[in-house]
Amino acid sequence: MLQELFSELKLELRAAMHKKKHPFKYVTLSTVNEQNTPRSRTVVLREISESLECIIFTDSRSVKVSDVNSNENACILAYHPKKLMQLRLDGILVQIDDPDEIKRLFQKISEKAIKDYTTLQAPGSAIENPDDVEYVARKENHFKPFRFIPHAVEYLRLKRPNHLRAIFKIQNDWKGQWIVP
Repeated sequence: MLQELFSELKLELRAAMHKKKHPFKYVTLSTVNEQNTPRSRTVVLREISESLECIIFTDSRSVKVSDVNSNENACILAYHPKKLMQLRLDGILVQIDDPDEIKRLFQKISEKAIKDYTTLQAPGSAIENPDDVEYVARKENHFKPFRFIPHAVEYLRLKRPNHLRAIFKIQNDWKGQWIVP
């Protein structure tokens, strides 16, 4: 049954790439800053490989970039409200630096979304009014893709009579272990 759960969680995660309103499309990414303070934010999963590596995009001036520069450990949390399923992926976040890969990923961004990477001011900068945000040309963007490489996935399914909880680790070839909910 554990391998069936692992297959199910992979299927659900990867479904977020094909179903626009899938609840795993938007996940919580947590990083740790230089003061060892956790920082969480919602990100869009852009790609998920068969090996569960995830691609996310950010502005190169965002706080998460400095977090990763000091500590690559990260966590992704996803929740499916209809299935009462929670997935927590623990791993590392690695900047993608290959120019060809960056170009391929940048081409996937819609014209509406390109604004997220072309603000004149860095994310988090103080402004007087939301209409005060200024933009630079597309070619002057601050686009930065990251690869999240998981080493463990925790599965939690709320159900009766018993909740189901299991951990899957890459070091064990993703073989699962039941754990107490």
